[in-house]
Amino acid sequence: MSYPPSPKSDLLRKWIAPLMACVLVWLAPLAVQAQSAGAARDAAIAAWLADDELAGLRGLAELAQAGDAPAQTLLGLIDRHAALQGPAVLALPRADRIALLRAPGGLSGRNWLAEAAAQGDELARAWHALGGVAADLDVAAQFAALNEPRALAQALLTVAKRQERGFGRDILAQDWYPETLAFLSRNRTLAPEQAEKLHPGDPQRRYMDGQVPPKPALQDWLSTAPAALHLRAACAAVCPSEAGQCVLALYHALGNYEALLAHGSPANSLVPDAVLADSPRGRAALGRRIMLMRSTRMREAERLKLSEISACAADWLAAQFVSHTPRRIPKAE
Repeated sequence: MSYPPSPKSDLLRKWIAPLMACVLVWLAPLAVQAQSAGAARDAAIAAWLADDELAGLRGLAELAQAGDAPAQTLLGLIDRHAALQGPAVLALPRADRIALLRAPGGLSGRNWLAEAAAQGDELARAWHALGGVAADLDVAAQFAALNEPRALAQALLTVAKRQERGFGRDILAQDWYPETLAFLSRNRTLAPEQAEKLHPGDPQRRYMDGQVPPKPALQDWLSTAPAALHLRAACAAVCPSEAGQCVLALYHALGNYEALLAHGSPANSLVPDAVLADSPRGRAALGRRIMLMRSTRMREAERLKLSEISACAADWLAAQFVSHTPRRIPKAE
């Protein structure tokens, strides 16, 4: 048996249809705006990766100032990670550099991560939390959930350093905990059964017996290990005829295994690590990272040592050091 519609249901239909129409009219411009911001963000990131540094960063800065949280996050991370700042940024006067990379406020501007975190951006919130003194393993777990491998490595290394000890077996057994950081146990050692699971050239093996892996084994590990992606990409581009030796030289130039794990895209969701590694900006960031780890005198001494492994890699690093060294322009008399 069917029943005639009640006056109440007629009244609801009368009001719901216009209300839904109004909602759709209100949401449509927001969708277009989000799509437009996404396209502009992609264009800015592409310019930055292609080493049109200032054009890319200015595009991100415009979006950040307009409230785009992903742009704020990436700009905040570039500001925080000096290796991601290239020659064009370094050549800017301090005031211009602050205006480009930071949000207004304070004596030196404010890092954009705080703004993006306040908007609820999960990656920004995790990075912002890692910068605080209370950062703990919850931050690392959040990076793991966000599929941010380089940020995860940085978080675990940071927490271990702050607490002046490694992690217990219960932490190392977590599904999200990376095998590349198995050495961060309570006493910074690997049990023989743990080491047996590793590649013979894996640098972590020295945490079992204190022995550095043999050079051939280390080279073989570097040739395939995901952690060495940026080394392989740089050498394939700048030293293809001696790529294997180049990768080994750059690994030694980085100085240690921990630096290798942490180097890469701090925002894999915005700039995939493989995309950064294969770009001019990614190669420059690797050179800049190595440069920042040594004084001018140490760089020259290191260059001579690296030349014995790969003259091409040593020459490329020397060129990177020159390009990333700001030069003062003499004032006109």
